[in-house]
Amino acid sequence: MMNQSNLAFKNNHYEPEIGVDPRDGKLAFYYVVIAFSAFLLGILGGLLQGLSRGGMIELPSWLGYYQILTAHGVLLALVFTTYIIYGFLYAGMSRTHGAFSPRLRKTGWIGFILTSLGTGMATVMILANEASVLYTFYAPLQAHYIFYFGLVFFIVGTWVTGIPMLVHYFKWKKTHPGEPAPLFGFMTTATILLWIIAGLGVAATVIGQMIPWALGMTDEINVVLSRSLFWYFGHPLVYFWIMPAYMVWYLVVPKVIGGKLFSASLAKLAFVLFLLFSIPVGFHHQLMESGISVFWKYVQTILTFVVVVPSLLTAFSIFATFEQTGRE
Repeated sequence: MMNQSNLAFKNNHYEPEIGVDPRDGKLAFYYVVIAFSAFLLGILGGLLQGLSRGGMIELPSWLGYYQILTAHGVLLALVFTTYIIYGFLYAGMSRTHGAFSPRLRKTGWIGFILTSLGTGMATVMILANEASVLYTFYAPLQAHYIFYFGLVFFIVGTWVTGIPMLVHYFKWKKTHPGEPAPLFGFMTTATILLWIIAGLGVAATVIGQMIPWALGMTDEINVVLSRSLFWYFGHPLVYFWIMPAYMVWYLVVPKVIGGKLFSASLAKLAFVLFLLFSIPVGFHHQLMESGISVFWKYVQTILTFVVVVPSLLTAFSIFATFEQTGRE
């Protein structure tokens, strides 16, 4: 027994004796609640958008098409996904690495509050038709400055919540020298690092360009730069969605079928490759941009095909797990 982390040694891996600590589960629960609240509001916007686009209904004068399209994209692509992933990761870290310390748990709550504050600010501006700039918030479309401040709070809040999970993982490794760390922690670390690095792009364009522009401090904005910084964030965002799903495949599927993962090292390699390959390929969303040279578009096209490697490794690993378990 190990009271410090509530873990027991079993089959060459440390596994918790109990489930998620209730104090950690509360924060994870609130993340999930907001996630599905945003999901319901987002699909309502999508439904109204589709019915309006198909000519089946006519929107009232106070509700704009691009207003609900923006709500649909932001609430589903940013809010729902981020909250559900953070709830999953936070609960999983408590389950596999033991309860968070009071200080780390407090930091997690601070991050949650900042993220939720930003979500509320952005949502209010969208519903007030002051930020109908779509999910990409491309210039020269301009939103109210409160919307952009909301984006800043949202991104910074997720960084703050991510820090306790990173610290929790490395603290576990420090207190368990020479012991194999739970695979969930390694994958969570790679996912959080990806999100933090990618978030630098959207934070840079919002703070350095969008907010001064929306406040009237400058009359112009570098459109190509703002779009490039967005896609520096926007493309890794896709892998931020994918990696938790892959975590379920790697960690849950073997338990469901009564076997064990084919190779933990192969799984770790796949996540490291996701972290390395997904960041520099955002330009492939801008192949029609006139401000980007043909050379860089060519390089980005090649790099785009490289990102398939960790997915192929994942496919191989999961099918190998099926085969191995079937033979046993």
